[in-house]
Amino acid sequence: MALRRVGNDFMDEEEYEVHAIGVWSFWIFIIAAGLTGYNLQEFIPDEWPKWARFASTIVPSIIVGGILGALGLFIRVAVFFCIGWGVIGLLLVWVWQSI
Repeated sequence: MALRRVGNDFMDEEEYEVHAIGVWSFWIFIIAAGLTGYNLQEFIPDEWPKWARFASTIVPSIIVGGILGALGLFIRVAVFFCIGWGVIGLLLVWVWQSI
């Protein structure tokens, strides 16, 4: 059984997979919440009081980030799937053009 070192800990494959999914979920949450909050600023009227603009930005951002963070495993698989098919597609295009 191979152990992986993460910080000061050694993890087996199952523990490392849980750790990796947690890291992916955290960063997906941060990116999704940030992009949601940034894009909501365009639609929130400036006439609203500051507390209403703040609440209408933060609450949906946390909700969207939480939903996508919970789907971290599926997003991770989809990203690697797209990268794999992208590499295969680039190789096929390269072969097609070289013939």
